[in-house]
Amino acid sequence: MKVKKRSLSAFLWGIFYLAMIDLAVNLIFPYPKDPRDIAPSTIQQYFEFGRSVEGKYARMTRKTNDESAPIVSSGWLENQEDHFLAKDRNYSDKPIVTVYGMSHAFYLADDMAKIDNTLTIRAFCAPAAVPSWSFTAYSIDKERQHSNVVILAVLTSGVPLISTTSGGTAFFDSSSPYTYPRYFLSNGILKHISPPFISVDGYREYFFDSEKWKEYLNWMKENDKYFNDLLFRKTILDNSSVFRVLRRAYASAAKRKKVSAVYDDAKGFNDNSDEVKILKAIVIEFAKNARRDKSLPIIYIANNINTSDHLFRLLESTLKTYEIPFLSSHIICPPNDPRNFLPDHHFIPSLNIKIAKAMTKIVHDNLNK
Repeated sequence: MKVKKRSLSAFLWGIFYLAMIDLAVNLIFPYPKDPRDIAPSTIQQYFEFGRSVEGKYARMTRKTNDESAPIVSSGWLENQEDHFLAKDRNYSDKPIVTVYGMSHAFYLADDMAKIDNTLTIRAFCAPAAVPSWSFTAYSIDKERQHSNVVILAVLTSGVPLISTTSGGTAFFDSSSPYTYPRYFLSNGILKHISPPFISVDGYREYFFDSEKWKEYLNWMKENDKYFNDLLFRKTILDNSSVFRVLRRAYASAAKRKKVSAVYDDAKGFNDNSDEVKILKAIVIEFAKNARRDKSLPIIYIANNINTSDHLFRLLESTLKTYEIPFLSSHIICPPNDPRNFLPDHHFIPSLNIKIAKAMTKIVHDNLNK
């Protein structure tokens, strides 16, 4: 009996001290309440990463863009930007080149604009955009602005996430609310299902209406492979710093498990996965649509750090079969050499310039054919 009492006492004291630690962390390292404050400390970020996606959205979202965190208005497929990088809009005599993709794509476009004034460069990009977002961006944008050259960027780490539908399910730590369709193959034909909204105004309309938000959650449950109630839904447990740390660990493990079914650093991609089949279909459809619209299609393969040339090997036969011009970063920036990357895993500036020069050469060579 005494042993049981001691065990119970130790357990209760453990819970008490854990609760005190939890409370102390929240008091000493509170996350900034102002959503426009985008420079929290490292320790503040560490304990915030594990907040639910809804909890993150609630922190960052207000009724207007001016009141909300900047990330809220980023990445939306429907927006009013013209995507031109140069201030000079006198482009009637210059070929227009539009780049679609993630931040690597934006850096490519930005450097191309700096080094080649014979081209008019546009960039339609989103934070960590996956191939399904980029292809949809192209499909929407081509109806508004014809480009002589269209470049679709694909990042190694984005391929397993083709089965996601938002920045919230694709990237738990750095959730952002922008959305995109879920692509799938039906009898070999590429099809998609669109989310209820693809604009920041549509997001606010749903987020601040509980019934509409419930409708959106149900849509994700049916169509987003990475949707997880425990990670997405806001609960009282969001107030616990300890639980947030545990939730982040769970999120990381759950994502690794899903990604491993598609990609492995040592073995490369699983050719039989739905994501790989969809990616190849997207690349083919992109090239066909571009050529039909009298645009030159180019694929930009951006290889993440420590991913070798697996993505290039995956797409090589498709690119050659359909005679699609391409540039793979592994040629200029060997992925397995960490010296080629910044701490945030982007290419170092000098290599970005080399990649941009190589891409402009591909553009000119193909336009002059």
